[in-house]
Amino acid sequence: METLFTGLRWIHVAAGFIGLAAFWVPILTRKGGSHHRWFGKVFKCCAYLVLGAAMLSVTLHMSQALSAGVGPNTEPNGFAFLVFLGYLALVTFIGLRHGILVLQHKPGLDGLDTPVNRLLARAAIASSILLIAYAVYFRPDIIIVLLALSPIGFSTGKGILKAIGGQRPESKAWFYEHMGSMIGTGIAFHTAFAVFGSRTLWNLGLEGWVAIIPWILPALIGIPAVTLWTRHYMRKFGDLPA
Repeated sequence: METLFTGLRWIHVAAGFIGLAAFWVPILTRKGGSHHRWFGKVFKCCAYLVLGAAMLSVTLHMSQALSAGVGPNTEPNGFAFLVFLGYLALVTFIGLRHGILVLQHKPGLDGLDTPVNRLLARAAIASSILLIAYAVYFRPDIIIVLLALSPIGFSTGKGILKAIGGQRPESKAWFYEHMGSMIGTGIAFHTAFAVFGSRTLWNLGLEGWVAIIPWILPALIGIPAVTLWTRHYMRKFGDLPA
């Protein structure tokens, strides 16, 4: 089992570094250009590898812990870390999948209104509720992190339901959905890098409330950036008054 965990860790790290580098090419190059599309595919493949490895690793660690009689009641802090990683992987996967699918439904996003897509959107919302419930009930050391990032599942799920439900009348609705979803995935990449990089690569020795900064800083920067950038393109495409 340890060999499997080591393999998953290396897949996660290698795909994470490649994806992190590839993420910035579509951001900085012409939208729809050859570089945008090629590096976008690289980022997508890396993201699926990272998320798949993370989900499998979390599932195996949880099953091992529960089999050994270790659970939230006995180890609320250790289990909180697994719960959070599982939550982040699930929500990021749902957002990434939506961001890819909208490219196939540019004429109308209501074509994505399927039982599977609605189920996944509601799963993102439910994951936020469960994360909050865990944080409030067990009160682990990282309770602030859990509560601070719990709205991501809500916003992801509600955004998808709004888009596939025909509530986005903008002419370039698919573009805004694609951009927001892919940048959201990039925020998750940068969160993981900031957290584990600060511990492993640089060993900054962050303690107390300061240790929370790497967990929330990418979201604090990225989410407002998505909002501002979306408004910029909405003005550009005439979906928002100048």
